[in-house]
Amino acid sequence: MGVTVAVHSSKGGTGKTCIATNIAALLSYKGYNVCLLDMDLKGPSLSALFNLYPKRWFNDYLDDKCDIENIFIDLSPQLKTKGRFIIGSSNPDIVAVRKIFDVNRNWQAKALKLLLDAKKSIFMNGTDILILDTGAGIEFESVNAIAVADLVLSVIIPNKISYFSTEQIVKGVYMMLEKKCYLIENMSSVYNLSENKEILGIPVIVSIPCICDILSNDCTNPVSLTNPNHIFTQSIKKICSTIEEYMYDK
Repeated sequence: MGVTVAVHSSKGGTGKTCIATNIAALLSYKGYNVCLLDMDLKGPSLSALFNLYPKRWFNDYLDDKCDIENIFIDLSPQLKTKGRFIIGSSNPDIVAVRKIFDVNRNWQAKALKLLLDAKKSIFMNGTDILILDTGAGIEFESVNAIAVADLVLSVIIPNKISYFSTEQIVKGVYMMLEKKCYLIENMSSVYNLSENKEILGIPVIVSIPCICDILSNDCTNPVSLTNPNHIFTQSIKKICSTIEEYMYDK
């Protein structure tokens, strides 16, 4: 079976989705079959980023309206990647989002089981790497994603609030679930590819500087594919190498 990576953050606004998207794109470009799944049910964004209009959403799968295979759109031809790159989107419609806020614990528990079933099916269909773009914080869908992941990449920004909230999640979620975890420091004042840096006792894969053109980038053409020499791309390459090392050591 392949590897499941949850890209998470303690707070919103860390650039988590941009990082997850570029990781998925670059890994598929390198030849891996990659599935990127939008697990942010209360604030989904992948469909908007890629201008996708799927017939079925991840929400439909959780409501037993379709099989998991029915929600994916293959972007490999569009992005010209060597490996398959499929995306599953959560429904951004306000009615669908409101429904998630109202679900009970039985529904949440069932959603975890369905996520485990989906993971098994996705890997059986040839996926090498499943990347879960989670919501921020400790909403049930985010904790579910972390629970099924092999590896957690937690995105932080260099300020006191981010460090404090990340520390709480490290102790209260990652450690409790015994997850292998790395930090990605985004919007940093420095660019650092050092493997020796730690924050909160957790290895930092890379410190990515604050880059204005990344914020305005059209995600339908990920920077990691269109600009291989960009500082941001170099950072994504380092993250991908860490995932690959984990895969081969697993």
